[in-house]
Amino acid sequence: MTVTIRDVAKRAMVSIGSVSNVLNNRDTVKGAVRAKVEKAIEDLGYHPNRRAQLLARKRNPVLSFVLSNRELYDPFHSRILEGVSKYCEDSGFFVLFSRMHYAGSETPSRLQLPAAIRSNGMSECALLAGVNYPNLVVALERHNISHVLFANNLVSEVPMGACDQVCFDDVEAARNATKYLIELGHEAIWFIGDTSQPWFERRYQGYLAAMREANLKPHAQTAGISDDRFVNGFRWASSIVKARQPLTAIFAATDEVAYGCWECLQQLSVAVPEQVSLIGFDDQRGPYKGLGLTTVRVEAETIGVELAKMAIEKIRSSKKQPGIVVPTRLVKRGTCQPPPVNPDSVQLGALLQSFDDRVRMG
Repeated sequence: MTVTIRDVAKRAMVSIGSVSNVLNNRDTVKGAVRAKVEKAIEDLGYHPNRRAQLLARKRNPVLSFVLSNRELYDPFHSRILEGVSKYCEDSGFFVLFSRMHYAGSETPSRLQLPAAIRSNGMSECALLAGVNYPNLVVALERHNISHVLFANNLVSEVPMGACDQVCFDDVEAARNATKYLIELGHEAIWFIGDTSQPWFERRYQGYLAAMREANLKPHAQTAGISDDRFVNGFRWASSIVKARQPLTAIFAATDEVAYGCWECLQQLSVAVPEQVSLIGFDDQRGPYKGLGLTTVRVEAETIGVELAKMAIEKIRSSKKQPGIVVPTRLVKRGTCQPPPVNPDSVQLGALLQSFDDRVRMG
């Protein structure tokens, strides 16, 4: 049962106005009355309606953007924040930025929530971005703290439901990217990405689905041999080439991995896309300015807009909001073309041998 301000007033044996004055920290309240109200609040576990308080103070409404377990200048989430900020500016809302670092194994009751989103904080709704776990969602729900979630980076073994979430479809986006390579005539297509991370696992499943539909044998390197994604792509591409594996195309789990693969192939004098086609994921800026990377574009700014729109609608209606799936699109640039006529495995082996010879002589 929800505890109301009337219940607090009854428990403290004071007027509703006195409780309101305590909640709004007005200095007209006597010490004895304040003590009684604060004890009643604690005994009943009362969480005040922050929207009502803010309106009573005639303050502008506030949302809180919470970036969890990510670096401050993470490019993807920075673009999400841009979308949030733009929509809120146009809608008359302020945005507070908060960071959290927490473990998924921590119990919900022990999580240290940012001040802006605690039940007595300024924010009317928290927008959860970065990498999150179910324990944070549980903690917010226990404290009746309104929130919406960027769901792609939620690490959870069980589904959390689709309400109050914005996401994009990793699986379908990866399936379409792989199908594009197949339509170009590629068969020896490799997936490279650390599938211990659930978002990369979903992209791997999309790749597998496309390969199965085309009756093609999948080839993949799915372990994380480095925490640096660029290095991970470089080393796996090197391993594939050195093993003389059949290879005409690579679908990388993210652009950072793709750029690592690209650098490796360049160093081995393997031409992209003439000998190996390459697709990334996320559409991040990279080091190769002349020949753009074919990639899956995720509209991060649109995700931010939809999160802000959902949060504001939730505040106005006090109801859960239906989930939203933001579409992705394949951006075709210069790193894909039909495979060469001759088998690549022999050509790559010869090029690698030539490269090794140059290294020994040099």
